[in-house]
Amino acid sequence: MGLVSQHIVGSESFFSKTSGIGGKLRKKSKDFNVEEVVSIPGRSHWIWMQDSSNGKHQIVKIKAKNWDTHVLVKELSRKLNIGQKSIGFAGTKDKRAITTQHFSVKTTMEKLSTVDLENIEIEFLHSSIKPIRLGNLVGNKFKIKVTNSSNNDHISKIFSELEGFFPNYFGVQRFGAVRPITHIVGEKIVQGDYEGAVLDYLTLDSPNFAGHEGREYLLETKDFTNSLEKFPPHMLFERQLLGHLSRNEGDYTGALLQLPESLSKMLVHGYQSLIFNKVLDMRIKEGIDACLPQIGDYVMPADGYGGPDQRVTIEVTERNQSKLSKRCREGKAWVAGLLPGANSNFSKGRQGELEKEVMNDLRIKFKDFIIDDIPELSSYGMYRPLFQKYNDIKIDFDSDGPVFTFWLHKGTYATSFLREIMKSSDVTVY
Repeated sequence: MGLVSQHIVGSESFFSKTSGIGGKLRKKSKDFNVEEVVSIPGRSHWIWMQDSSNGKHQIVKIKAKNWDTHVLVKELSRKLNIGQKSIGFAGTKDKRAITTQHFSVKTTMEKLSTVDLENIEIEFLHSSIKPIRLGNLVGNKFKIKVTNSSNNDHISKIFSELEGFFPNYFGVQRFGAVRPITHIVGEKIVQGDYEGAVLDYLTLDSPNFAGHEGREYLLETKDFTNSLEKFPPHMLFERQLLGHLSRNEGDYTGALLQLPESLSKMLVHGYQSLIFNKVLDMRIKEGIDACLPQIGDYVMPADGYGGPDQRVTIEVTERNQSKLSKRCREGKAWVAGLLPGANSNFSKGRQGELEKEVMNDLRIKFKDFIIDDIPELSSYGMYRPLFQKYNDIKIDFDSDGPVFTFWLHKGTYATSFLREIMKSSDVTVY
């Protein structure tokens, strides 16, 4: 196994050189606030934002404390007695936080008004003919406190080194904040090892994670029926897998199909995310300025909302390099990194060499992302900005430490921005 397989999530290189302020995020949930930005003035917007009195989808704004988006969807579907596919949302949010996001729910107003869940406030906005789809947002606004920090005088020096940009790594919560395993399970799915994927999902442990006893028992016995009693009730997804395997011996593909599609897709995406992070890490280590396009790079232009248009790429040549560099510096274009999939091609130039090195090291080919036995988990590949800008940053200090207010384009992690400022090697502080 080469460099990548030993790659530890959260160990990626920093872009700025000044030492960080350390500290911890989310000492309390209220220290981490996320609110969706779904529109910007003067631009056309999503169809779901238009009120339509005969629409079948109810658009609601939900303020939640300490809720994982997938678990929230599961609970809402149970309370309303509708399928999970009848609930749409624009993006998943951090669990250990106070989050405000939009959902479309295919139900009636009467039923919605009866929903009562702990730490949840539901505000009805309007009815719509269209549901909310993943990605139907502009970005997220954050207000985050860093507690127990030191060297707060380093903050302005770090900002002058970042010059408005930071490495757009997938944050550690992409891989599972408490138990970073999604990329490991995803790798097994891509390799066609469904039994391995299910067993990793059920048994890979982390010292501070619930269900330790159940995991150990299952690892030793492979007895799915009796393990069920040892997994606590709140471990909904694990218990679904165990229940299926205790009724259908050896049906690992069927077990994976028990997970909500949005969650099982995240496992494959977790593996793609690891590859993206590794390539970006290597690019930064080589000292290539990721905001300045190199010949052979692909660049994404801005879409109608001012964020990167991930469906369009322009190849950087000697002819257009200086023009595209200017655009990237202005935050109106982005150097693209690859999220590999069945329809991907390698970039050209040095970026392409790094992508090949990582994929060879993992012994993986683009076509492996076609998942024959579970076609809905197949992935066709796309691009993601290597660097992203932080917007409208404001810093206040209270007695516990600095409070950062800013907004980021969709798909960008606040933790990846803040790790440049904190620079802690302990991933659990994020």
